[in-house]
Amino acid sequence: IPRTDERRVGSCYEDEIPQTPVTLVSVEGLASLQNLIKQDAHTLDDASNKRLERHVQKLAYAAQISFAERALLYDQNQMLTRMNNEAKVRKSTKSVVLGKAKVMSFEDNKLARVARATKDAMKGKGKRGRKRK
Repeated sequence: IPRTDERRVGSCYEDEIPQTPVTLVSVEGLASLQNLIKQDAHTLDDASNKRLERHVQKLAYAAQISFAERALLYDQNQMLTRMNNEAKVRKSTKSVVLGKAKVMSFEDNKLARVARATKDAMKGKGKRGRKRK
């Protein structure tokens, strides 16, 4: 039996330090937050409870759409980056002109390559300095 000058006092809601919520980065995290809000909403009266649930549902739906759009945009951005990198490789590759535009057989193509190689070897190093466009 406790005496009148001693009382057991539990922690009051005002004394508790609320935990800072973690920033959500996935749909699963958002769904778990929605479930927590629904559990907390059961302590309210009927009118405010229904209103709160309706607002929470709107928030959850909007956030799910936002995460889905972000994922789609990220995938599209990755695809465009890969395409851009492929284009850079094609642009940086030097093209070698073998001859005039005409239909050539494989043997003619080999002869043109040999002729081009000998022509380049005879030409030498070329001029020094900056290349003009």
